[in-house]
Amino acid sequence: MKCAIQPEPGAFAPRATRVDIGFDVVVRCAAREFEARITNISASGFRMRVPQPIEPGCEISVQSGKLPPMKAVVRWAAGNECGGSFAEGPRL
Repeated sequence: MKCAIQPEPGAFAPRATRVDIGFDVVVRCAAREFEARITNISASGFRMRVPQPIEPGCEISVQSGKLPPMKAVVRWAAGNECGGSFAEGPRL
């Protein structure tokens, strides 16, 4: 069955290329700090496995090793996984 509604050409921006990775990071938000694992990354965001649920809309800081922290915002959450967008480009 065909969909009767067709999007206009150019109506959707293509998604940035995602790369599957496995980086352990330290996440800081509000008064909490915890370890997490980034499981995929793109130029604009990431998917992360966290030890406890985190709320969409949280402003967080993500740090890997000795690199400076990166600011990000959690955009979605489902159980112990969440996705966020970087305030700047990734440096992992």
